[in-house]
Amino acid sequence: METHLEILLANEKFFLLPQKAMYRPAQQELILSDLHLGKAAHFRKNGIPLPTPTKSKDLEILQQLINNWQPKKITILGDLFHSDYNEEWVLFKEFLHLHSSIAFVLVKGNHDVLQKEMYNIQNLLVVDEVEEPNFIFTHYPLKKCEKINFCGHIHPALKINGKAKQSITLPCFYFGNKNFMFPAFGSLTGLCVLKPEKQATYYLVSLNKVVQCNTN
Repeated sequence: METHLEILLANEKFFLLPQKAMYRPAQQELILSDLHLGKAAHFRKNGIPLPTPTKSKDLEILQQLINNWQPKKITILGDLFHSDYNEEWVLFKEFLHLHSSIAFVLVKGNHDVLQKEMYNIQNLLVVDEVEEPNFIFTHYPLKKCEKINFCGHIHPALKINGKAKQSITLPCFYFGNKNFMFPAFGSLTGLCVLKPEKQATYYLVSLNKVVQCNTN
């Protein structure tokens, strides 16, 4: 049975989910980052043999989240699609049409390079950033920010060492210097192992739960 972790940010409640996403109850909003849809097809196009699935695993997970949380809005913090147009974009368009009652917001990332008209879908809004009284939503982490900055791009992870010299590397949510960084939602994304910081908080994603880890 999966377990979400409840946290408070700017006196607002959020749930960190083991699917590497966040749910915001006050807004009935799902927030996630770095799906990199189409990456498998991009690999196959460049000679890397990968199976061709009839469905996207990541969209199936997103569908499960929609079933569980019934969001009215889904915000994606960049890198929705990995590269040039391929068949997975067709799957994503069908997914959006299937969920026409949900408002999707894409905060553009460095991999979101499709032609502008490709994003012309009724329930998809594409923006450079979203700013609210207490939060700002971007793809790249902001270097200086007075508000809490929800962001992606880095694909953060933390290496945990055990007493018997064993270790494990897990994706994580990172919160430090006003940056609240999301792990990559996509299943084919790599990990960037962060150097532990004493003043930061890490929320590790392990199997069916999210657990807080302080390194100080």
